[in-house]
Amino acid sequence: MKWRFLVLLLLLPAEVLTQDAPRRNPFIPDEVAQCPAAIVEEEQQLLNWALRGVIGRDGNWYGWIQTQAGSWIRITRQKPLPLFYWQLDHLLYGSAQFSDKSAGSRTCRSRSIIELKLRK
Repeated sequence: MKWRFLVLLLLLPAEVLTQDAPRRNPFIPDEVAQCPAAIVEEEQQLLNWALRGVIGRDGNWYGWIQTQAGSWIRITRQKPLPLFYWQLDHLLYGSAQFSDKSAGSRTCRSRSIIELKLRK
């Protein structure tokens, strides 16, 4: 009777260990792989934007961004972006710098600051 119990006890962990674990891409760090898809999509969207113009002076700057789809967005420090996870941090002649709004999800991003330079 003890032999059967011992054999059963030895076989149980083997069955648990042979269960397939979910597979992940080994080239993406764990924290990025667990990042919500909306955050990753929004970061990629922002990286595909192009800063096309900046005008203003003394902290009152306006900029124009062209999206990958071809639409235009007018940006200022006072106007919210059509993004949930990113905000305009600095806008100067020739560059716009965006930073993430939420410190909690920073670990799942590849970067916490994105800077767009004026393209001619």
